[in-house]
Amino acid sequence: MTDSLGQQKPVNIKAQLQACRSKEETFKALVTLSKTLPRLSTEEKTEQNKIKGCESAVWLVMEENDDRRHFKADSDAKLMRGVLVAILSLVEGKTQTDIQQMDLKAELAELNLSSYLTSSRTNGVLAILHKIKNET
Repeated sequence: MTDSLGQQKPVNIKAQLQACRSKEETFKALVTLSKTLPRLSTEEKTEQNKIKGCESAVWLVMEENDDRRHFKADSDAKLMRGVLVAILSLVEGKTQTDIQQMDLKAELAELNLSSYLTSSRTNGVLAILHKIKNET
């Protein structure tokens, strides 16, 4: 199943990642997910949209429509694109209030990604979560 942005539904992504029983399976799942993330245009890859503190180049764009937040993201790293799909599946289409009330770190921890979140990648993911929660 996909939503209006062509991304898989959160339940499917969560189930897919939780079903992985090895680091290799998780890697393959993330690479597969990375292919579902539409690329940002050159115009969207601005310094303002770039996430500071990421090991890879990562851009995040947020639009609001009818009080619902819609996100687009991109990265120059395939693995990080897969992680972005997982993150965005948690927040896509939610209101700012819904997002503020979520424990995004706990939600992300349930997705079985810890073996891929090195300390430098974790800092980048935390910067992404911070921007999502604090984007006004």
